[in-house]
Amino acid sequence: MDIGCLKTLEAIDDSSATRHIGIIVFDGVVLADVVGAADVFGIGDKLISTVFPGTTRYAVSVLSIAGGMVMSSASVQIMTAALASFDDCRFDTLLIASGTGSFDAYHDPELLAWLQKMRGNVRRIAAICTGVFVLGAAGFLNNRRATTHWALLDKLAREFPQIRIDREAQITEDDDIFTSCDVGMAADLALRLLESDLGPSVARRVAESIVVCQRRRDTSPASHTTHRTHAAPSSEPAKTNKIHKASLWFVEHLAEPISAADAANFVSMSERNFVRQFKRETGQTPHDFLLKLRLDAVRQQLTETDLPIDKIARRCGLFSGEHVAKLFRKHMSASPTEYRKGNRLSKNISQFA
Repeated sequence: MDIGCLKTLEAIDDSSATRHIGIIVFDGVVLADVVGAADVFGIGDKLISTVFPGTTRYAVSVLSIAGGMVMSSASVQIMTAALASFDDCRFDTLLIASGTGSFDAYHDPELLAWLQKMRGNVRRIAAICTGVFVLGAAGFLNNRRATTHWALLDKLAREFPQIRIDREAQITEDDDIFTSCDVGMAADLALRLLESDLGPSVARRVAESIVVCQRRRDTSPASHTTHRTHAAPSSEPAKTNKIHKASLWFVEHLAEPISAADAANFVSMSERNFVRQFKRETGQTPHDFLLKLRLDAVRQQLTETDLPIDKIARRCGLFSGEHVAKLFRKHMSASPTEYRKGNRLSKNISQFA
């Protein structure tokens, strides 16, 4: 451990209380947000315990509206605690994760009422990408600066005109509320919060201890600024932003008969260049990316609704129930009906575990 980091840790009052971090998630949550934030605070806690053995400085809880299993965008289930079980808890930090479920969640009166009730007992609140809509609906961003993904900035402005939108920032900070512009940025944002708590030396050490994807810039994640700074040529970030913008456009137009050519036109790129760049940056072709999004949406609808398969298929841009059935047999070795029954059974069992 470097001397600067050690001195910072030794300066921490060993009688200070544990800081409780709550990560609020919804179905379709970006798994990297949950893992990234938990890693940052978990490793920070371990660093502190090297100086103060047996102490806990950060405790992380993953919450959802109703509790139980939540399905992430990566089809990995996450066990969560219900919001109501923390009614009497004092959180240091609440972090709203990103994901498609945010668009339903910010209309949920139970969630908004809980956040408003808890506001006075929370030192700071943060939101990743689509999570900003939850904070906007709760009224926390009125007359404050905030950001979100490029493709959602106009939607945010229309729905919450009192927000002072920053269209250039990767991360905004307005008093005790933080927002970020892209999915998967929870680790970056958590490092910002950790740096505020423990200083740059500790944040740098934590950043060196975790694997964080840094497609947005070449500098250390612990040393980012509110506005973009890049060591790479200026053309590369512009291309990256276009791919991120196209990814969110796919999410917003999931139910429509869209194609890679439509997305390429949306971000003003040739289809050939768009497909090549998209695969280089995401590891998937636009077709495979869109298909995965649609299958994720179908799984969510099968789990959460009693809608017939044909109607779910149309909602998710997959033409027919027969088409969905073929895709499920190919990718999951189960029919949609079998998936619905099995997933609901596992959720019911988990409630009694």
